[in-house]
Amino acid sequence: MSESTVLPQQHAVSAASRRMLNERWQALNGQLQAEDVKLLAISKYAPDEAVQTLIDVGQRCFGESRPQALRDRALRWPACQWHMIGPLQKNKAKYVARHAAMWHSCCDLHTAAAVVAHLHGRSLPVLIQVNIAANPEQQGVTPAALPLFMATLSKFEGLEVAGLMAMAPQAGDVCGAFERMRHLRDEMFGGSVGLLSMGMSQDYRAAVAAGTDIVRLGSILFAELDIRNNRNH
Repeated sequence: MSESTVLPQQHAVSAASRRMLNERWQALNGQLQAEDVKLLAISKYAPDEAVQTLIDVGQRCFGESRPQALRDRALRWPACQWHMIGPLQKNKAKYVARHAAMWHSCCDLHTAAAVVAHLHGRSLPVLIQVNIAANPEQQGVTPAALPLFMATLSKFEGLEVAGLMAMAPQAGDVCGAFERMRHLRDEMFGGSVGLLSMGMSQDYRAAVAAGTDIVRLGSILFAELDIRNNRNH
């Protein structure tokens, strides 16, 4: 089965659902704009109609975790920015190199080299994923390994090291983890010049309080339109 066959394009969206999505976006986007934080709409489980609804009201930055889905949606909506947020296999590197506006999950130098091989003169901003929670089930560079990793990655032609990305611990001190990430960003980039991408639907408020630049919101935004909630329909 090809990857395109499992994408959520074909799910119909009612007028009422579009209206509620619009209202959620207006509320979240207004709240984040007041804090000077960018909303990255995580659309990997959202049908095309829901994506179009957000585009119609002004959302331009979306996150996808499937490289081929990113390619397809970048080709369909070229005026938007499509960010790669998930693990990346080297054999899918070409889709990110050619179509991503930013790569949020860079944590392997061999994969980074595979992306570079397909850039063909294009510059791609990347965020280094840091495993701030020391969770063996999560990907990411450890804080101790970050200086050498970043120094090496900075030498890759075509990749622009733009900042850091992290996921909160599944249990424990979420606020403390986000604070450590902000301090790590400031240390690595000599202040707040580097971007910080952290905070998801369940913990974005703590990330905003800690000083993130980008939050990645999916379920809190798409709610009932998330195809995982409609598998029997």
